[in-house]
Amino acid sequence: MATGGRSRHVGGTAPYLFLAPYLLVFLPFFLLPALFSAFVSVTNWKIIGTPTFVGLENYARLVKDPLFATALKNTLLYTAVIVPVMALLGLGLALLLNQPLRGRMLTRLSVFASYVIMVSVVGILWRWILDPTGAGIVNYYLGKLGVAPLPWLAAPETAMLSIIIATMWWTAGYNMIMYLAGLQEIPAELREAVRMDGANAWQEFWHLVLPSLRPVTFFVVVMSIAKSFQVFGQVYVMTQGGPSNSTLTIVNYLYVVGFTWFEMGYAAAIAYALFGLLLVVTVIQFRLVSRESREAGFIRVQHLVRLGLYVVMALVLILWLGPLLWLLSTSLKPEGQILSLVPRWIPKTFTLENYVEVFQKFRLERWLLNSLVVAGGATALGLLVSVPAAYAFARMRFRGQEWLFLLILSTILVPVHITIVPLFIGLAKVHLTDTYFSLIMPTVANGFGVFLLRQFFQGIPRELEEAAVIDGASRLGVLLRVVLPLSRPALTAVAIFLFLLSWNDFMWPLIVTNTDTTRTLPVGLATFVGGGTVGGQSIAYYGIGMAASVLATIPAIVFFLALQRYFVQGIAFTGLKG
Repeated sequence: MATGGRSRHVGGTAPYLFLAPYLLVFLPFFLLPALFSAFVSVTNWKIIGTPTFVGLENYARLVKDPLFATALKNTLLYTAVIVPVMALLGLGLALLLNQPLRGRMLTRLSVFASYVIMVSVVGILWRWILDPTGAGIVNYYLGKLGVAPLPWLAAPETAMLSIIIATMWWTAGYNMIMYLAGLQEIPAELREAVRMDGANAWQEFWHLVLPSLRPVTFFVVVMSIAKSFQVFGQVYVMTQGGPSNSTLTIVNYLYVVGFTWFEMGYAAAIAYALFGLLLVVTVIQFRLVSRESREAGFIRVQHLVRLGLYVVMALVLILWLGPLLWLLSTSLKPEGQILSLVPRWIPKTFTLENYVEVFQKFRLERWLLNSLVVAGGATALGLLVSVPAAYAFARMRFRGQEWLFLLILSTILVPVHITIVPLFIGLAKVHLTDTYFSLIMPTVANGFGVFLLRQFFQGIPRELEEAAVIDGASRLGVLLRVVLPLSRPALTAVAIFLFLLSWNDFMWPLIVTNTDTTRTLPVGLATFVGGGTVGGQSIAYYGIGMAASVLATIPAIVFFLALQRYFVQGIAFTGLKG
């Protein structure tokens, strides 16, 4: 163990001891529920009574179910549009905001700030922006351009487009950050060598930048596919699958079947059908990875084009910062000004009455506390179990290593929805629903954190660890005294991801919470404050909805701003570039 060649071949129980904390969470909260869900999918079980074995009857029902066919068609349409558009948009934003332009940091922060906003806020905000009446700012400005008002969420023809637009605004910052990390890891010496060989800006992009970004593109596309097949929150908040089922997706239908109709067997079959579909698409993507490319320019040109870049960057800043400013503006208006046919960005009269009403009518402070406890607990426990597991995979050799690593990585691509039915039933049996335990533990074992940390740990020079071993340090001592102090960027990046994942989680808290004692902020906002389709309240509650959304957005933005200087650096160092 004192020499480099043998340091990775650790025998005995050491690797398994490092993996034990992760596996103690992974097995009962992911693997076993996923396997039990397969059993449930071949039964007729309405949560009470004894499950009746029905063989493949539930899967045969899927083929004949017109609602499932509609949900499948909508999900495929959404995926076919959102995945390539988001990859191109993320790459374009990264290329633009990697240029030495004044104001680029503000624009970067504005674009990524939309990603840290919870899905309930996104849904409430864009339902207001796309309001089909004259009060909606999109229709107002379209009218200024001579375009007739569009019904947006009110018509089947435009409802899915509305969901796609809101999702693009919400998630573009994620892909942008990934591509920025990849761009910043391309060695400056290589770029200089290409230029010295006479390559122009396009040739530099096509022959150097794009090939270097291929691993990032693959990661972005695979993750986008996984997310798009599991779209739920924004649909639930903005349309609940309507109008006329035009935005009904597979996961929305699964939720209705399992937790409105309580047909647990059929819901489990839908979850496994989703898993099978996602698996097929992912395998195809792996086969086609070498052909991935994206149309965009590596922009490094003369003054006229540079002026154009500033114009584009200003447009990006307006498109991403504008909705946030409109959110803030609406929250500060009295109700009489909110529905004005001529939008006012600066209120005639400023008021805090909407904020006062939020605290008088709703338990916002309790929802906020619950979300902070759940997100903070999931982040802390996630790091606690992921760090030793990632170190074991990065620095040790043991039997079953590759298969176990692939199994853990499956949590990234396998839909968590295949575990929802068994988890809910199991927690209900032991009376643990509507508790912090039920909210935190299912999100702790996250393969994404293990993957990123493993990539980073593999890049730490082995000589540093070997020197510590020579000085008498144990494996645990090496991890604590050598590896972790060098891993602050990666730990920060993973912490941000884990926090946002839990902070924005919507479907599981919606299912497992029943009272304000544990109800999280996204669920509380969508169910009680959102108004419109979800809360069944009047449009006059837009002011309260916007005020609550502002309050809900502040913690995540503050969290990100406090740690953002480590973020891109941490992602770059984790090895997504190759």
